[in-house]
Amino acid sequence: MDSAAAMQYVGECKGKIDGVIAEELAKRVTEVEKISPYLVPILKAMQELSVGGKRLRAVLVMLGYQLAGGVENEEIVKAAVVMELFHLGLLCQDDFMDRDVMRRGVKTINARFADPHIGNSMAMLAGDYTFGWGIEILSQLNFAPERVNAAIQVWGKYFTRVGYGQALDGLDIADDKTILQILEIKSGEYSCVLPLLLGAKLAGADSVLIARLERYAMELGAVFQLRDDWLGMYGDESKTGKPAGKQKENGKKTFATIYGKEKSEAAIKEHWEKGKAFTDGDEILEGLLEWVATRES
Repeated sequence: MDSAAAMQYVGECKGKIDGVIAEELAKRVTEVEKISPYLVPILKAMQELSVGGKRLRAVLVMLGYQLAGGVENEEIVKAAVVMELFHLGLLCQDDFMDRDVMRRGVKTINARFADPHIGNSMAMLAGDYTFGWGIEILSQLNFAPERVNAAIQVWGKYFTRVGYGQALDGLDIADDKTILQILEIKSGEYSCVLPLLLGAKLAGADSVLIARLERYAMELGAVFQLRDDWLGMYGDESKTGKPAGKQKENGKKTFATIYGKEKSEAAIKEHWEKGKAFTDGDEILEGLLEWVATRES
């Protein structure tokens, strides 16, 4: 399956999403300016770090909504932006957990402070900001109250579960079971199941569609993270914005650092094939699988 249609869809969605993310973060800068000038550099750093993402999670919110019969509108774009803000917050926290100093070609928040403890604290708190913003935005969406409630329930469930995944990741356990659990919770569920179901719930999707999207999203998420781990070890730094092999140098345990290139590529192919079974012939769903399996950044 050629991924061109999926890439066109991603590009169209990204164009709408990027502007709203910029508007939301500008609003938050103004918000903290009224509190203290010392907070402004943190928000400015978040603005820098928000630029250039793939926007996969936001795209999945919009796609889930449309697959469930929803017609695109400003409200679903707002919901999609919530996922990207959430993702930005988790990246800020990931960076200090992984001791990363660069993200998307700019300094991470934790690397912007001379005192490592202060840097780590500011990165953790930046993540907390985004989680609060997300609940605020979701609760104000102009959808039927029962649909907003259903979406917030999905949000709460997977917000908690990604925290469990982060804890397992931070504990740096290298056994096969834990590596796969992290893959499922942090990637399958958070990166793909949450946004697809968030959008679908806002459109009032039935249980049959929800079940199929959930199974598809778990495979898409596995492909995404396996490729991410592969890129972390073997990717082109000029495209990824991060030095290849840094995670291994830092002792970070990922599928790629533990099992190597050949086994990683075989696992990507396996989950890619499994995911195809749940696309129901949808060109965008199939194309997204190909894109995440072969992406270079």
